[in-house]
Amino acid sequence: MNSEYNIYDKILELPLFQGLSKYELESIVGQRKFGFHKMVEGKTVAKEGSPCHSLQFLLNGILTVITTADDHGYTLTEEMTAPNILQPEHLFGLSQRYSRTFITKSPCSILAIEKDEVVKLSKDSEIFRINLLNILSTQSQKQQRYPWHSQSSQLDRRIIKFIERHCIRPAGPKQLKIKMERLAHELNDSRLNISQALNMMESQELVILHRGCIEIPAFERLIM
Repeated sequence: MNSEYNIYDKILELPLFQGLSKYELESIVGQRKFGFHKMVEGKTVAKEGSPCHSLQFLLNGILTVITTADDHGYTLTEEMTAPNILQPEHLFGLSQRYSRTFITKSPCSILAIEKDEVVKLSKDSEIFRINLLNILSTQSQKQQRYPWHSQSSQLDRRIIKFIERHCIRPAGPKQLKIKMERLAHELNDSRLNISQALNMMESQELVILHRGCIEIPAFERLIM
């Protein structure tokens, strides 16, 4: 019983269920089909390009998230911690496929709600429906503002902004696999200037440079 209520507590921490009482959540779980899964380390939860048939929630554990450019020219790897939700914006709309790959970095607990159950739940629960609309609206508004953000004249700040635009959240460890020439092309600058800026950031212990790879131990230190 205690473990069951711990799961309920975790679910209530998720943005989609915030505002619901434990009694309301128990009633929803009793009426709707919720899939609970425990996964060991190293298992793929969702793969880039695979169909998104359900809302998947990370209740416990850590996921490795891998995002690749459309032309496979560079890849960003980061972490997702619980509680969290995997790309809810891809359940509906033009592209109903995951655009990132999610792999368990530690043992994880996953909650999955199939699309038809999400539709029914949205109809039955006003709180759930409003929370879902708020999440999707917030993501849309953030994306609309990106093209209007001012560009810094400092190259190091532009490098940081480039990485930030590709992140799920601007915190935690990141690993960007990209060649200097490609990063220079993306930022409309020279390879030499990119190299000098990154070496300066490494001397400040903000990044660790490898061949074709920029490792960032804590992204929040970069944006301070």
